[in-house]
Amino acid sequence: MTSWLFENPVPIAVLMAVIAAILAWRSRAGGGRRELAAAGVCALLGLAAIGAARLVTTPGEHARTVVEDLVALAEEAEVQRAAALFAPSAVLNYGRRENSGVSIDAIRTALNSLAASNRIESNRITRLRFTTVDDRTGEVELSCSTSTARSLTAVPTDWIIRVRRIGPDADAAGAWRIDRITFERVFGQAPTPRIW
Repeated sequence: MTSWLFENPVPIAVLMAVIAAILAWRSRAGGGRRELAAAGVCALLGLAAIGAARLVTTPGEHARTVVEDLVALAEEAEVQRAAALFAPSAVLNYGRRENSGVSIDAIRTALNSLAASNRIESNRITRLRFTTVDDRTGEVELSCSTSTARSLTAVPTDWIIRVRRIGPDADAAGAWRIDRITFERVFGQAPTPRIW
């Protein structure tokens, strides 16, 4: 329900609008008040779906925001601020998320390379899909085409980034931090830690 109502209410709203239009047309043709009332209820339900989506920020949407911040900070080589987006226990996986991960120190090393040999000259997000995993977790699939100081051309990369709310319980207002980042592909191949 989260992904259909809160993260993308448009299909429900369009469906309700179509049903409302059909019922309104039938009420005008037959003069029935019931169809007109039902059309009004369907229209209100469609508007309520859009309103609910605007009021609720899902974990997937929080994850998208954190990842967009990370990309912007990486582009500007704001290494310390980018590192602050990671949980203290964050891990980096190469190739697949099931592969063994390396610690936050390796993530910091990778981020530090953005201020040196891997300084980003241009970057374009080619895919950004977010989903809600549970009430404390969102996940983003990110693809970028990036030119760096040491690359000869734009480098296509694919990432899976998991973001969690860090706090004592599900109801506490906690900070959203990246706790797992999977570097899936570079030029369509699984990367290795030597890439930095």
